[in-house]
Amino acid sequence: MAVDEYGIPASGIVTSGTVADCSQAPLLMEDLEAEAFLADKAYDTNELLDMLKEADITAVIPPVKSRKEQRAYSHELY
Repeated sequence: MAVDEYGIPASGIVTSGTVADCSQAPLLMEDLEAEAFLADKAYDTNELLDMLKEADITAVIPPVKSRKEQRAYSHELY
């Protein structure tokens, strides 16, 4: 689900329980106009981070512990 700056749902996708949420993020981003993308560690994928960088959207996603290089993110926004 994508929400606006007030937390009001803007769009969403319903999938089966075995589909990873992060795999749906690119579909939700198709017409997204945003300054920042806030999500939990499950969305810490290189594909999504590259898409956000290309779209000039700040990634506010905590890095998973298994990342060799821990990426900085805004704790305040998160």
